[in-house]
Amino acid sequence: MAAPDRAPAFAPCTSTDPVVCRIREMTPEEREEAREVRIQYHHLLDRMRQVADEMRAAGASDEDIARVMVDMRNDAKDITRAGMSPEAVRLLEERNMKKYGNPLGPTADQLYAKYGSWAEVIDAATRTSPEVDRELGLEPHN
Repeated sequence: MAAPDRAPAFAPCTSTDPVVCRIREMTPEEREEAREVRIQYHHLLDRMRQVADEMRAAGASDEDIARVMVDMRNDAKDITRAGMSPEAVRLLEERNMKKYGNPLGPTADQLYAKYGSWAEVIDAATRTSPEVDRELGLEPHN
């Protein structure tokens, strides 16, 4: 039997993203809190785009911008995780360790190897998971 304040588990979560599955198990209060944290994260990503534009206007290379963006994204993750439950942080860090070998996510060099261009790394660093955003009732941030 499901916990009284949690959504009943009629079927196993079919999402490949464990974060989406965790969100589906949250109480309405936990879900709203997660949504607010996600909104804060989106605001930090908006600021990153401003910094990228400022750097570009000052003549910085795509590589320099990409490296700053990846560092800023990891800082944004760290900042927003401070407002999350230890269980939620653990889940995110476990996922990232399996996928990237780093609890905060991929490095700039890993993203360059994946995308093949620093411009694509910049784009990747300033977007979010559409699945997680939609699960929290938000528009994907891309």
